Amino acid sequence: MSIIELIEAGNMDSRLAALFWVAMEKGASLIIAAEPPSSGKTTTLSALMSFTHPDTFVYFTQGEGEQFLLPPVTEAHHTYILVNEMSDHIPVYTWDDNARQVFRLLSEGYRLGTTMHDETAEGVLGQLEGQLAIPPSHISHLTFVVPMYIGRREGSGIIRRVQEVTMLQQKGDGYKLMKCAEWDSAADTFAVLKDENALRAFSAWAEMTPEEVEAQLRERAAFLDDLRARGLREIPVVTEAILERGGWSPVQESEG
Repeated sequence: MSIIELIEAGNMDSRLAALFWVAMEKGASLIIAAEPPSSGKTTTLSALMSFTHPDTFVYFTQGEGEQFLLPPVTEAHHTYILVNEMSDHIPVYTWDDNARQVFRLLSEGYRLGTTMHDETAEGVLGQLEGQLAIPPSHISHLTFVVPMYIGRREGSGIIRRVQEVTMLQQKGDGYKLMKCAEWDSAADTFAVLKDENALRAFSAWAEMTPEEVEAQLRERAAFLDDLRARGLREIPVVTEAILERGGWSPVQESEG
């Protein structure tokens, strides 16, 4: 699903999508989490990758036997390590030494996108620190942990929602948590950077002023709303529109 289709489904609103857009363009590392299967973790992560700069290099891990044959970190572009899931459920997933290696690489300047099974940001971080013994100094290089909700709503059937966006702020050799966005289940609405401390924290991470962040969120949310109003929702169409809005030429697939 494209980001427009996720907005139409109610998984997030356009302002929250705009927050992710700013963050991914600047190389945010994130974990999408949910306890049950089929909750939209991988779909959400895949859609958010459309917000990265077109020069971004993406490396997909293979699970057991992974050798991490990565190019060196460079300032010319971000290099994302994409892990389809951090767990020990099946061999193609990543756990134990490989998971620890991923976070070592994260601390060296690589970026991370992955999914995990848990209901809260605290639960995800508890797995990383407790079960995997990953140092907090490595975990602190994560940008967001994003728990998802899946459930039923009368008249709507199964719904999927971004439940919250928790930001990690580096603090000494560890980190502290800051909630940047939250879903109101009763009203089925999203509060995005409503807290002044969260706005300042995200702005500092993004190397922007709070006023610049707010202006970008308004502009990008309006852009996404316009795509939706015009019925532009297919992945290739949405990706091309995002590239053009950023002033980049659409990426051409190479032959062979």
